[in-house]
Amino acid sequence: MLPSKSRPSSRSVRSFDLITPTGRIYRFPPPTLLQRLLRWGLAHAETVAISAAILALIYVAGFAAEVLDRPLFDACSDGMGRAMG
Repeated sequence: MLPSKSRPSSRSVRSFDLITPTGRIYRFPPPTLLQRLLRWGLAHAETVAISAAILALIYVAGFAAEVLDRPLFDACSDGMGRAMG
């Protein structure tokens, strides 16, 4: 049996240090709430787009089913609405 490789759990980044080849260190602040929301939105954009497309297809299918449900080609349907006599 092969040993399982466990991925280390992700942790939130409080600050980000960038060390250049020349040895300079740049310290960046933690991301703001807006940046985190934007990053989350971009990570889930494909899922949201697919979900929206599926909901739109269901909505259109409902209208199509409503139109096709009417007895358009029923020969007896034109006399049903009028009073007999």
